[in-house]
Amino acid sequence: MKLPLICLLILSATVIGCGAVNEKESVESFSKNVSADEHFEHQLSDLLEQLIRVEQFSYQEKSIAFTTLVWIETLTLTNSERAYTLLGHQISSSLKTALVQRGGKVVEHKSAQAISMADNASYYLTRKLSELSQEVDVSYVLAGTMLEMKGGVEVNIEVIDVNSHSVVSSARTFIGNEYLPRLNSTFVKEGKIYRRQL
Repeated sequence: MKLPLICLLILSATVIGCGAVNEKESVESFSKNVSADEHFEHQLSDLLEQLIRVEQFSYQEKSIAFTTLVWIETLTLTNSERAYTLLGHQISSSLKTALVQRGGKVVEHKSAQAISMADNASYYLTRKLSELSQEVDVSYVLAGTMLEMKGGVEVNIEVIDVNSHSVVSSARTFIGNEYLPRLNSTFVKEGKIYRRQL
């Protein structure tokens, strides 16, 4: 009676052990198969999850406008030779899209008073102050900073209540260089092409 029970226990342990090895191999295989773009998108999704997890952020009831993320030490995007100068725009736009898809009440503050026509296109978004709508009714503004660090960029996001100026939600992530999108990989200086690197 003891022998069949011992055999059954050994067989069970072997089967469970094989399952654990296969699960580990499956996770490693998945990690290897995830592209840099997919990893970047996952980190943006995680940022949004951190933001909407906070109950004070009533993103479906109150309107929010998105601003461009800026470099923490200057609070601008003015250094044209810096790697990833468009990163702040991309993160902001991606978060805006994701929040709209979650039912967020997003206001586009760059919308013009009318559609502009050109020979080859029509435009509604603008940065010209004279063409912008004069009043934009928002309750929140999303702002954020980026900090270049060894190996990547730290991103900090905050949602600010326009009336009280209090931060109602915030999120943070670190994006490794290998996962950053190659938005501005080269630049021209004095007639020579240079590759950007952090």
